[in-house]
Amino acid sequence: MLKKSLAALLVCSALSPLVAIAPSTFADPGYGGPRWRANLENLNLTPEQRQRLQAVRKQYQGQMEQTRNQLRTAKQELRQMMSGNASEDQIRSKHQQVRQLENQLASLRFESMLAMRGILTPQQRQALATQMQQRRQGNRAMKPQQ
Repeated sequence: MLKKSLAALLVCSALSPLVAIAPSTFADPGYGGPRWRANLENLNLTPEQRQRLQAVRKQYQGQMEQTRNQLRTAKQELRQMMSGNASEDQIRSKHQQVRQLENQLASLRFESMLAMRGILTPQQRQALATQMQQRRQGNRAMKPQQ
């Protein structure tokens, strides 16, 4: 009995980093999120571009929110299963569901990004890419080295 408990504890502790999830904020940091909007402010968008970008954001917003909610629920269920008495098959199935939802959310983000990208001029795309690269470099400089 002690060996089974120890083995279960070791498995759970080894897998916990895979299922540990920081509380998510529902503001998408990617395209359509606060950083994206801040980057767009410096691109001299026309009123028509602003309107079209807003329409794309609205088009994907509901689907993305619904998928994020489903993902959050599935991850919570997976955490509960890991600490409960669920079988390995049940846990694997739930993990597969989580992965599918993550992929679905990533695809929605990608499709919205492509739609928004199509609204920008080549010069605006280049300026946006430069801004995003500078932000990434700034974020790396602020992170402590491990």
